[in-house]
Amino acid sequence: MTFLNPVILFGLLAASIPILIHLLNLRKLKKIEFSTLQFLKELQKNKIRKIKFKQWLLLALRVLIVLCIVTAFARPTLVGVSIGGTTSAAKTTAVFILDDTFSMSVVEQDGSYFNQARETIKQLLNQFEEGDEVGLILVSHQPDEIEMTSNLEKFKQEIDNVDISFASNKLNNAIIKAAEVIGKAKNFNKEIYLFTDFQKGRLASEGEITDLKEQLGEQVRLYSFDYSGKEINNFGIDELKINTQIFEKDKPVKFDAIVKNYSNHSKENLVVSLFIDGERSAQQSLDLNSGESKTINLEAPAKNYGNSEAEAEIEEDDILQDNQRFSSFYIPQKIPVLILDDDINDSKLLEIALKSVSEKGYFDVTTKKVDQVAATELNDYQVIVLLSNNFMSVGDKLKKFLNSGKGLIVFPSSESASSNFISSLNSLGLAISGSYVNIEKGQSVHFSEVDFNHPLFENIFINEKKKQVESPDFYSYYKINPEGKGKTIISLEDESSFLSEYSLDD
Repeated sequence: MTFLNPVILFGLLAASIPILIHLLNLRKLKKIEFSTLQFLKELQKNKIRKIKFKQWLLLALRVLIVLCIVTAFARPTLVGVSIGGTTSAAKTTAVFILDDTFSMSVVEQDGSYFNQARETIKQLLNQFEEGDEVGLILVSHQPDEIEMTSNLEKFKQEIDNVDISFASNKLNNAIIKAAEVIGKAKNFNKEIYLFTDFQKGRLASEGEITDLKEQLGEQVRLYSFDYSGKEINNFGIDELKINTQIFEKDKPVKFDAIVKNYSNHSKENLVVSLFIDGERSAQQSLDLNSGESKTINLEAPAKNYGNSEAEAEIEEDDILQDNQRFSSFYIPQKIPVLILDDDINDSKLLEIALKSVSEKGYFDVTTKKVDQVAATELNDYQVIVLLSNNFMSVGDKLKKFLNSGKGLIVFPSSESASSNFISSLNSLGLAISGSYVNIEKGQSVHFSEVDFNHPLFENIFINEKKKQVESPDFYSYYKINPEGKGKTIISLEDESSFLSEYSLDD
């Protein structure tokens, strides 16, 4: 027999209280002989015997009551008693919560925290009996259904197959899931085992702590194994972001890497390296105070067409999993461009310019009429250049093309001014306002400001300090106000937008 709450057995000492009370109540009586009461002596002896017997019986009952109460609270359980192939031992349902986030990869003299936790789970499984059921919950993610099993050997294999995850999650979520599982268990004994390093940022978000009294109750026992304590030397790359929007072969690709110091001490000359397609292409160093995060700029030329893999990496520390961040970009050997026009004379010069921009034919140009859009598979093209005043009839198809992540460049045609141009733009979901303006004879409008930081002008100037775009004379134009939804790249002297960029939300 074993007791589920053996500490309560100390309460057995309370069984001595009735005995002490009984002893304290005993009094020595002084005998006084009365001649007239001699005939009552025999009767008195019989009564005294009965009274003493009742007192001893009452004392025994009081002691037994205390013993029974204390033993009941200690929850006695029979272990290993079998009769005819059955057992009277109370069955157990156990849920193991294993922290598989990368902070558990810290290595000390007994191995990594994670491997120590796995070995401890397997040792605990040796204490379970036939008929007990067990289940595993990982901190990194919790599926909708947790599979419980009574096959302990199979469960050990499952533990061996678990590895460190790059995903992160909250301990609170794992404990809530364990409470749901244990709440459905029918076995008498219910146990939850928690194996974690108790990282502060992984416990729970503010306001997310859940009261689990009803799900757990007094019948469920929770055991925790703390694998923290070692002074950890850890630095991580939290994010690797590509800042280049127009990719060309042999042109620089710019990256921002966010690096953070997770240690309790500062770090000098932490080296951050950039690899493109496995080749070290750039490197910088920085200093970080404890808990500090900095953004470092890295850039390197792209040497290949097609998909390229980019990787930012820092030197090794106690936790390796956050020392690298990956990204990728694509440089097409040819960009398929579709030119849509109302008049072939409007697109002729544009087509010649695109074909002559690269000796190797960087652009694969196709020219069609706007009314041919309905019979054209637009997904075959990366960019559409539209020269038209009225394209409302194909607005939905063009909008679908934009929502797929591709680009559309719109110019008004050379035909006479049309109020349909602004309406056609709004059919794409831009919600802009504007009107056609005809300048008085002898006057003209010119460029006012140019946003040279826009990717459109990146790497096109030989002398970066003398950036300049010569303005033509405008005698008539569409005066467009982006209404805050668009970004003006080139503005005119009347503060209207000559060239704007828009991003569609849906």
